[in-house]
Amino acid sequence: MTRAGGLPVSGGHGAPADDHHGAGFLTVGNFLSLLRIPLGFMFLVVSEPKWVAAIVIAGAATDLLDGLIARLTHTESEIGALLDPFCDRIFVFLALVSFLPTGRIDWAEFLILILRDIFTGGVFWVGRLAGKEMPFHSRMGGKVTTALQVAALLTLIFYPEYVKVPVYAAGVAAVYAIIDYGMAGVRKMAPA
Repeated sequence: MTRAGGLPVSGGHGAPADDHHGAGFLTVGNFLSLLRIPLGFMFLVVSEPKWVAAIVIAGAATDLLDGLIARLTHTESEIGALLDPFCDRIFVFLALVSFLPTGRIDWAEFLILILRDIFTGGVFWVGRLAGKEMPFHSRMGGKVTTALQVAALLTLIFYPEYVKVPVYAAGVAAVYAIIDYGMAGVRKMAPA
């Protein structure tokens, strides 16, 4: 049960009912999210294809597991909801930046692959500047875009000549995600 403004109503001992936000910052889920940052930086120093692929798979695994573990251990939190997409974006950005000097990806492909990330980050900050809570909630378009970003990374490693396929597919998914996130943001910013 919530009171006006979405805050949980207190239980009998002064603690909010069904509050999983008191789990602290360093939960297993948050640790898995944060692990994507050093994994992302590893792209800048590792060049052996099998190890680069292992980094991509490790990053994708932490992305799949962080939210699942948070839900299973009842340690979901607002900070976790922010950390997950923030760490995703750093991981993907660093991975893609590492491929720019190789010529396997050009600037246009790079921008297509981070288009959704730029937009959702912008919506988040515009909402915050306007004084509106803009929580990051996973949406299907975002999940599909992230999966296609991972597919593009693996294609860049092993089959760079075919990278346009996942890049353009990610671009289409990103446009859908942008519209979806944009509509959700407009609804959130609309006066109650």
